[in-house]
Amino acid sequence: MRPNRPRRVESTGLYPAALPMEFPLRKRRTLGIPTRAIDVLLGVALGAALVYFLDRALPRARGEALEERADDNLLRERVRNALAQTIADPRAIDLRVHDGTVILKGPATGEQIAEMVACASRVRGVRFVDNRLSPTP
Repeated sequence: MRPNRPRRVESTGLYPAALPMEFPLRKRRTLGIPTRAIDVLLGVALGAALVYFLDRALPRARGEALEERADDNLLRERVRNALAQTIADPRAIDLRVHDGTVILKGPATGEQIAEMVACASRVRGVRFVDNRLSPTP
């Protein structure tokens, strides 16, 4: 097998004969794709695989960014502060929080119920609002 060397082409009249031009030999192709492109694609795939399998913090960071989980006590205070802007006495409502689920109990008017449920669901960290409020006239 011959070594892969560029071949020399003598001047055709467009260039001086003292400066011969060099053309590289044709690159081999695999399935119609240049070898260099295959090398680059394999390098990128190998790098992505290494990051995926070796970086253990990446899935945790991705999960925390998608779904922020707040402590139940902190979430209870956030919801209570949000309800304080909606109704006059937020302490009259029994508010319980368990794993991001907010449970609202107590008497309220029909308008207040809709406002409180919407207000509680907008609080960051709330996954679900269980409406157990009883309507009063």
